[in-house]
Amino acid sequence: MKSNKDMSNSKFTEMDLHCIARLLQSSFQAPKQKKIETVRSFYGCMYCKYAFECIRAVEQKGEPFHYYKVLKKLEELTGVYERSTPCALNPDDIGRRFFPASYYVEHPELILELEKIHPRSMMNGFKASLEKLIIYSREKPDQK
Repeated sequence: MKSNKDMSNSKFTEMDLHCIARLLQSSFQAPKQKKIETVRSFYGCMYCKYAFECIRAVEQKGEPFHYYKVLKKLEELTGVYERSTPCALNPDDIGRRFFPASYYVEHPELILELEKIHPRSMMNGFKASLEKLIIYSREKPDQK
């Protein structure tokens, strides 16, 4: 269980919430990427009311972009692993990123539902990835 001190570090500021809203906006509404020279996920960052504050912190203080801080807070609160790097199209990478804190941890028998989205050839890799996660979670109790 997290201590009160740890939880206070996970609270969202107005800047955090604005950042989350821009990331979500980008994922749904950013234009197609043919001529825009930015990663689609961060398109909204160009319009963020904190854009200049964020870039100054990066350039002058050597801090990471604010979205890294937000993603870390979300991960601490939810257990959903989130990094800003694209996921490789292989079962192990997808499994390591998407299975933690997912429905399939509690209902591994339903993993075959993923055949509706992914090729059948990936299913053995998904099953192995999920099994590793379940075994690991049983061996090491949640320390949050």
